[in-house]
Amino acid sequence: MRFLDFLFPKSLRPGRQPAPPADEKDSQLNVYNYREAIKEPPAHFSAIRFDPNNTCNLHCVYCHNPRSDESVSAQELMDFIDSRVLAVKHFQMGCIMEPTLDKRLTDLMLAVSKSRAKPTETFMLQTNGLLLNKHDFGKMREAGLTLLSVSVDAAEPDTQKELRNGTSLDRVVRNVRAFREALPEVKVSFITTVTTSNIAKVSGIVALGLDLGVKQFVFREVFYHPENDIVDHARMPGLLLKPGQFQGMRDEILGAYEGQAEFIFADSVSISTYIEKIKTDSLIPKH
Repeated sequence: MRFLDFLFPKSLRPGRQPAPPADEKDSQLNVYNYREAIKEPPAHFSAIRFDPNNTCNLHCVYCHNPRSDESVSAQELMDFIDSRVLAVKHFQMGCIMEPTLDKRLTDLMLAVSKSRAKPTETFMLQTNGLLLNKHDFGKMREAGLTLLSVSVDAAEPDTQKELRNGTSLDRVVRNVRAFREALPEVKVSFITTVTTSNIAKVSGIVALGLDLGVKQFVFREVFYHPENDIVDHARMPGLLLKPGQFQGMRDEILGAYEGQAEFIFADSVSISTYIEKIKTDSLIPKH
């Protein structure tokens, strides 16, 4: 499973196969499930996506996730690793929340790197990039970080703020540039949620990323669960794409940039299916 499969596995991408072995788990670990997770029998993991904290410094219009001040302690993380983890291919710091808000971030990364959860293939940090500069890049290198994934929804500030309330595109760009200078060996990816507000502007995201040395781009179609009590219901219906729009955007990007970078395109149905699978593997209650 390469990085692209880590973010969006082959088994759920059109024309891609095979699925991971049945005895491998693809799981989240966070405040919602760690007390039950450590009671499970030991397992091999294709991926573990770990949220040390349960909050974020942005209010993205399409976010479906509740927040709290809870966190998973370092001891609780190590208890899970010691009692349940046999091996891990891919370990991701940050999944549904923002890990750079946690001052323990790089120390937790080092702890993982010295444990049986040290990933054999990919060690990834998923972030919105605003506070990336507040953490020790040297510790990230020591921990063996191989991939930085940064959420960017537009290459111009107004649309970025419209979709990701509280962000600063200039600060994210500065931080990514500084990271690339400090850790040129670490691969950088942009991940974008595609809505009606930014679908006509995704070419600019690729151009910006290429200028920064980004070689991988993940475009995910926005999804909407009307029964969710967190998401902005007033705005969400207007952000949903019409049939064929996402495919048209995909064709446009590949026509302009294929061969210059690596691309993934994940439609909303496949994303929702995958999220439910992860919840099942992770013993996470459905909200």
